[in-house]
Amino acid sequence: MIEESGDNAFRVTDLAARCNVAIGLLYHYYKDRDGLIAAVRESQFLAHIESDVANLSRIVSKDGDLDAVLKILVDDFCNPHSSLRNEFRLDRMDALVAARHNPDLLQRLTDAEARLSSEIVATVQQAKLDGLVDPAVDDKALAFMLEVIPLGTALSNVYGEYMPDPEAWRALLTRMLLSIVPAK
Repeated sequence: MIEESGDNAFRVTDLAARCNVAIGLLYHYYKDRDGLIAAVRESQFLAHIESDVANLSRIVSKDGDLDAVLKILVDDFCNPHSSLRNEFRLDRMDALVAARHNPDLLQRLTDAEARLSSEIVATVQQAKLDGLVDPAVDDKALAFMLEVIPLGTALSNVYGEYMPDPEAWRALLTRMLLSIVPAK
């Protein structure tokens, strides 16, 4: 309902009616309308990133296969041509925009991002131990980059004629990521 009409048009009474539950039940779980919206936006922010981070961590920890790691980063996380991935990115952006004027939501997203960042940093540290990442690379900087690039590819919605060829994009990302692999 929030995606359909936006935060301002959202009414708890409409949600209760649509779910066929008493309005009091919703207020039992959520302090107020803003709390309910914050919970929805937090869920939107986390919807797919948590499983992506877990999947990356699993691949790194499983056998330290550089090709598998590159595939998930380049072909999945950072693919600007994937309409499904683009929806995930836009959902995250919607949550961030909604947090701009909602201190409770901003705190919830900050806390959620801290959990995610911690997991990504731990994955980077494991990748270093597995020889996939140069020990000189800063853990937090790489973790940040691994979230910023995919989120930034949402610009594909408006990039128009300047959108790079998929293979050129893939080659550039692969080259960038290989630059942080230790020399053998």
